[in-house]
Amino acid sequence: MQDLPNSTAHALGGSSGGGGGVTQSLVLLDKDLAAQMAGENGQLSTSQAVATSQVPVAVVRGQRLADVAFDSSAAAIALLVMFGMGCCTDTASVKRQLKFPVSLIIGFCCQFILMPVLAFGLAMVLPLEEDVQFGLLCTACVPGGGLGHIAVIIGDADVPLSLTLNLISGVAMLGTAPLWIFVLGQYFQSSSTTTNSSSTNNSSSSSTSTDQQLGSHALPLYSFEIWLAAIFLAYALGLLLNRFRPVAAEMLLNWVIRPFLLLATILYITVGVYINMYVFELINHYAVLGAALLPLTGCLLGCTLSKLCRQQTAFVKTIALETSSLNCLTVLAALRFSLPAPHADLASMVPIWVLFTIPGLYVLLALLQSFYKALLLQWRLRRCAQRAASVGSKDSPSPHHDYDVVSAIVNRPGIAALSAPLVVSDGPEEEAGHSEKVTVL
Repeated sequence: MQDLPNSTAHALGGSSGGGGGVTQSLVLLDKDLAAQMAGENGQLSTSQAVATSQVPVAVVRGQRLADVAFDSSAAAIALLVMFGMGCCTDTASVKRQLKFPVSLIIGFCCQFILMPVLAFGLAMVLPLEEDVQFGLLCTACVPGGGLGHIAVIIGDADVPLSLTLNLISGVAMLGTAPLWIFVLGQYFQSSSTTTNSSSTNNSSSSSTSTDQQLGSHALPLYSFEIWLAAIFLAYALGLLLNRFRPVAAEMLLNWVIRPFLLLATILYITVGVYINMYVFELINHYAVLGAALLPLTGCLLGCTLSKLCRQQTAFVKTIALETSSLNCLTVLAALRFSLPAPHADLASMVPIWVLFTIPGLYVLLALLQSFYKALLLQWRLRRCAQRAASVGSKDSPSPHHDYDVVSAIVNRPGIAALSAPLVVSDGPEEEAGHSEKVTVL
């Protein structure tokens, strides 16, 4: 038994002689509350005192060097991705795309107006913790990230529209993301544990202050703005390099950025999962559901709205894919470096899961498109076979056919009507002996 004062952190460790894990049982008792209830009700047993004690507990992971390396690499890769996006953005294509403002307006509304509202609705409907809800909102407020552009290239959509939407998102999220986080993020800052302390009249003032410390934290608007500005500067540098040194931009893109991003993807799938194993060991099913529904509903929303506005098929696919693409690495780095533990660990669960669900969504869409094309090809082949069979199965009373040549030109000057025999036969040439008289104009 150990006396633990309020509002302090205590490290509880253990080791296993074998290779397994360690399970610890912790029993907390509020001695002040137990003594007060024992004075009112007489003798109070230990089990009753434990049952009546309400002690807020926050489990904080120990900071490791691997965690710092992962968070720093996530920030570096996010900057490199946006620099690569700027290197492959052609200003001439962007100027041509500006001639179609309707598609740009639809994409802007889907990314910066409907997606944050959609994420807020999902956060309010699903039974999630407040930090997870806040992470879901922050993820939806930062679109882009490059995955949508890759899907546009693979899916034969409109590449200039994708590049233009990424350029607009890089500029617009400097103002829209902090605005949405400030307006809607306040709903996720109320203390969830103060309701427990206010439900009884015997709670002490120290417990109330601890509840407020564990349940609420400041909105990281300033830190988010710094990260978004860094992302925009990386994109602007790539855009300027492509504008004035296109050969150098192409060389960097092909020989440095793409191989490095491929290696980083492999490392993130392996080492990144191992470092963030707590996300996969303690799976919050509702958090996974929200992370899966966010890009899926965004894709359906962009497709539906662009269809209602009668956009081209390539524009519809581009808007849907870009709406479902979210800049998860930027959000992950901003949350990890902005919020204190354990709020940062809980909030960053959402961008990690979204980072895995977006490629899964694109693979599913590619499979559905391939399946649809295969069904359409089979249907067309069957229709052609049915037409050929219906033409070949027609019976005629004789092996020869009668043909009538009709002209809409009647009694026109300078045109003579001649009659000439026309030999028609279904058999070999030596059996063709029946002739028909056909009027030729």
